[in-house]
Amino acid sequence: MARSFAKEQEADCPPPFETLDHGILHEFVGMYLRVAYEVAYEDFTKRLGAEALRPGYFTILTLIVLNPRISQTQIGMASERDKSSITIALRWMEDNGLITRHPSAQDRRTHMCVATPAGIEMQARMQAKSLAHLTALGNAIGPERRADFIQTLKDLIHEMRQADIP
Repeated sequence: MARSFAKEQEADCPPPFETLDHGILHEFVGMYLRVAYEVAYEDFTKRLGAEALRPGYFTILTLIVLNPRISQTQIGMASERDKSSITIALRWMEDNGLITRHPSAQDRRTHMCVATPAGIEMQARMQAKSLAHLTALGNAIGPERRADFIQTLKDLIHEMRQADIP
């Protein structure tokens, strides 16, 4: 009787993690890209601390600091982000005193972005702190594989965008 009850209990237990069948999931590059991004994002936020901007916002602020009077369209193209996320980020940065936006004299539909002194200081602090993050990523990838790794990611992006999906 005890033996039958033990088998019944065993049948109600989940399989051991080590024996889980992942099937085709081991072939899903996207899954590994997502997990790698999440791990990198976590490292970025831990190293940059409480004042850390999101990586996308840091990208946008860096582009603005390095390219005064950059347009929203140029930011979108350079950061490879969609217009709505750029607009939200710029509004937040403007509300928090990191940037100002000015209409272009040639085309009033175009807004040019300029970093404020506070924005320049914030970007410089984050860039200095981010060097440890870049070093950690570089060490994880390996200095001898870094260039190839980045080129592979760029190739993947290009090829997937060119894919002709019916």
